[in-house]
Amino acid sequence: MTRETLMMAAVLAFSIITSAHPVKAQCAPLTLTANGSSSLPVSPGSRVTFAGVLSNCATQAANVSPSFAITSNGTTLTTDTVTYVLAARENHPFRVAFEVLPMTPGSYVVTATSSNGGSAAAIVTAT
Repeated sequence: MTRETLMMAAVLAFSIITSAHPVKAQCAPLTLTANGSSSLPVSPGSRVTFAGVLSNCATQAANVSPSFAITSNGTTLTTDTVTYVLAARENHPFRVAFEVLPMTPGSYVVTATSSNGGSAAAIVTAT
């Protein structure tokens, strides 16, 4: 075999090995803020926008669903789930708005949990 043939065989072997073991995508961690903050004082009737970033680290499109739960003193008050179709390795910003209904003063923890892993929380304090 000539030196050129050996070099081409080596390059071909390397490309097969590297394509058989794809590099994992770097995922953005799930984030959640309430009106841009991780902790927010609110009054009844005000509107709160929860925002964050979801990630699909897979090598193909997938449905990714953040589930939202609002808890107070360890008791779950309400839950909601939204589903997004994300392309492979896509980071997708999301926004969900709620109107604050009259509630007992105190702290409420809003937690977002992604169907593909990860969770984040924001605290809303009703005054």
